[in-house]
Amino acid sequence: MDLLNLKTPEDAYRQVKELASSLSDDEHVIRSCIFDLHAVVELEMRRIYYHVFKALLFLTNDETENEKTLARFERAVDRLSFMDMYRVLRPIFNSWPYPDLEAIESVNDTRNRIAHGSDVRAVLYKDRNPFFDPDAFAQMYFDVWAIKQSITKLYDWTIEGPKLRLRQYRQKFGEL
Repeated sequence: MDLLNLKTPEDAYRQVKELASSLSDDEHVIRSCIFDLHAVVELEMRRIYYHVFKALLFLTNDETENEKTLARFERAVDRLSFMDMYRVLRPIFNSWPYPDLEAIESVNDTRNRIAHGSDVRAVLYKDRNPFFDPDAFAQMYFDVWAIKQSITKLYDWTIEGPKLRLRQYRQKFGEL
């Protein structure tokens, strides 16, 4: 705050926002929501990556070594970009009967347009501008909500389901 000769936190937030961009308050909110909606999808894909690949780690009774292995693994998963994950998961998503997953690419394209450009007029979501068409903005929210529901179903069926069935088997028949 001293560098900008600002006295209060409120002054800092207001001044830095004005220095950082010429967006209106509403445009800032919409931009922030687009980033947040994109992050929801990214976290769901990261959750799939984490749990699918964690099962492949060779963990032993050595807890110290396991912690190191898990930390390296978590860092590797955290470093994956949205598109790194989506490139691999897209054929999987396309194979499931969840058409809502098709909107993932549109969510990513919209996020990239606002993240890498300064003209809100050039930002589109499914051929409509969420900055000027509130229905497009609401559609993006609804699509992300539906994507999350679909990914949760896929996750439960493919990752949690087998674990549950194995627990049920062990309860009925004992350890393997």
